[in-house]
Amino acid sequence: MKTTFAYDHYYDYDEMTGCLKQLCETHSDVMKMESICTSEEGKEVWAVTIAKGNDAKKPAFYMDGNHHAGEVTGSMECMHFIDTIVTNQEDPTIAKLLAKNTIYVIPKISPDGSDTYLHTSEKLRSVNRMYPLKELDDGLHASDIDHNGVQALMRVKTPYGAWKKKEGSDFMMTKRLPDDTEGEFYNIYPEGEIVNYDGLNITIGTQKWGLDFNRNYPFGWFTEYRQPGAGKYPLSNPENKAVADFVIAHPNIVTALTMHTSGGVLCYPPGTMPSDKADQEDMRMYKEIGQMATEEMKYPVVNIFDNFLMDTVNYSSGAFDDWCYHTQGIPTYTVELWNLEERAGCPNKWPVDRNKSDAEKEEEFAKEVEWIRANCPDKFLPWTAVEHPQLGEVEIGGVDFKFTFQNCPNSYLLQEVEKTTAFALRHANVLPQLVIEKAEAEKLGEGVYEVKAVVANRGYLPTYVCNEAKHIQVDKKLKVSLSGAEIVSSSKPVESLSGFFNIKTGFRFYGIETENYGPCAKQMTWVVKAEAGTEVTITMESEKCGTVSTAIQLN
Repeated sequence: MKTTFAYDHYYDYDEMTGCLKQLCETHSDVMKMESICTSEEGKEVWAVTIAKGNDAKKPAFYMDGNHHAGEVTGSMECMHFIDTIVTNQEDPTIAKLLAKNTIYVIPKISPDGSDTYLHTSEKLRSVNRMYPLKELDDGLHASDIDHNGVQALMRVKTPYGAWKKKEGSDFMMTKRLPDDTEGEFYNIYPEGEIVNYDGLNITIGTQKWGLDFNRNYPFGWFTEYRQPGAGKYPLSNPENKAVADFVIAHPNIVTALTMHTSGGVLCYPPGTMPSDKADQEDMRMYKEIGQMATEEMKYPVVNIFDNFLMDTVNYSSGAFDDWCYHTQGIPTYTVELWNLEERAGCPNKWPVDRNKSDAEKEEEFAKEVEWIRANCPDKFLPWTAVEHPQLGEVEIGGVDFKFTFQNCPNSYLLQEVEKTTAFALRHANVLPQLVIEKAEAEKLGEGVYEVKAVVANRGYLPTYVCNEAKHIQVDKKLKVSLSGAEIVSSSKPVESLSGFFNIKTGFRFYGIETENYGPCAKQMTWVVKAEAGTEVTITMESEKCGTVSTAIQLN
């Protein structure tokens, strides 16, 4: 599909803001933007709404980017998703989507951190605010010693070193073997300066900007001693609170994607316990929707706790996806975009093998470096002698980690966002779809009528969305009503409808078998008093699934 803008570089805050405003002006009939928070540097955290008509009257799909400042591929996917939808409104797929659903997008949750990442050599997790330190502690702190705009690696020659040059390579290093006693040896550190260097030992200082927005949500939150980057208390970061407030203020949000990098994988909750302890029907839902991601993006879809975490005892927690699912009943995927390893010919396996030997890791790293040298040589940095302010002569080299390992090189950005948008558009079509069918009236006597209507859900997801929503009692009930006449009696209220996801069917021993399931359609009946010719309106609504209505005349 066509887009208004080019996706061949990363947009900073000003450029993205300008692009969003231009799209709003051009497509004011369907798009609006609002600030949900002003950052410490005076930048707005923009939230975009794309809808035809009243956005709250339709079920909604949500996407965000830049919980982590350096994961800028995610913010570019948000921008591409917005651009694709509003620029292609005449496309039948987009037109049908907008007729049924609302789209909400927050492209840059951390504009301050993102701009620091894009405009300086700095690497950072979420935002350029000192935490937990008040000032730099003793040790090596990363910085751009050679002033080339990249924080790379620093090779320091020492007889106590753990590394040596790899024979036959002008760049690669290999681990020193236990019996290596002769030759040149090195230690390798991040490029940077040392606070209070004692002239002998180099220690690594504490990260100066340690806040992690994806550890600040109020589900599974722990303090800093247990979860680094978690913040002083849940939603202590204004940006996190603004996102949570936005989600809560839009109860029509049904499903969500939160964009990150990297690894080439989609992860789904729970992230605080094994998936076999979670609701198995919800796990089936995650897998079925995720299969569409694998088809479009060629990335696997895995459970966070079972397949993504490195430590299942002191597991990462306080994440947005868990908060959405376990407190709001919103099924959410964390999308880890871009995978250099796979591009370089390394296997994309999840869970990652944490027991690889040093030789295996060295081989994979060599493949990645060679791919970078061949495909984006400007991101490769040969070892170059530099005078260090404290260590004397050292060598600096490596790769531009930020735009090779962590994010796509510019020339690969369009490929990454196009396939992700293709999945997101399909994902946005799984929402419940309310319809009223077969509305009719029969005269029972003078001034008395029986009104019947079939209320139904033609969507994939049920109107309560997932079993976790019912479990935590945040599922939004349906309300079916009749107005325009005096109601004498009515049938039992309809509070929920299944989606076709709930139909338990498949290939079994005897062929295709279908089990019992909750109905996707139910009939409502009213007996009313009214004069002939009166028009009555039947309405079905819920905060989650939107509102539909139809009118019939009593004759």
